[in-house]
Amino acid sequence: MPRLFFALWPDDTVRAALLRARAALGELPGRPTLKENLHLTLAFLGATDPPRRACLEQAAAALRIPPFTLRLDRYGYWRRSQVLWLGCGVPPAPLRHLVGGLRDAQQACAVTAETRPYAVHLTLFRKLRKPPGALRQMAVAVSWPVRDFALVASELDAAGARYRVLRTWPLA
Repeated sequence: MPRLFFALWPDDTVRAALLRARAALGELPGRPTLKENLHLTLAFLGATDPPRRACLEQAAAALRIPPFTLRLDRYGYWRRSQVLWLGCGVPPAPLRHLVGGLRDAQQACAVTAETRPYAVHLTLFRKLRKPPGALRQMAVAVSWPVRDFALVASELDAAGARYRVLRTWPLA
């Protein structure tokens, strides 16, 4: 069964801005996220069988969330997982509603949902033992006009994970 997740998937303009934000950090000894894999996870679904996937797709299609702008304005680092990320200080209400709706869909479709509070983050580097010293003081501003969200499959190969968008839904 494929491993699936819901995500915000950047267009080429936003992807270029994300790559500039990553480049502003300089050369780091971690493993950078492949440019084609850059995304913001909304809900991780895990291995999902066809009936549950159909249920989740139907629930996703029923969500009514207005388009919004996501402002990614801070870098962060999680020591335990050795991940350097880009996030936002104040998540916009439509994003919180979208994540809440997707978590409700997981419950309705008998898919285990995350119980921790949602943390807005886009992974820039993995396996980074130590972040740059002045990470919290580094300025960053990526403006992402969010008009849709996607169902994505994670496929593993010898080079690592590759992500493939299976379906998208417009925000309305």
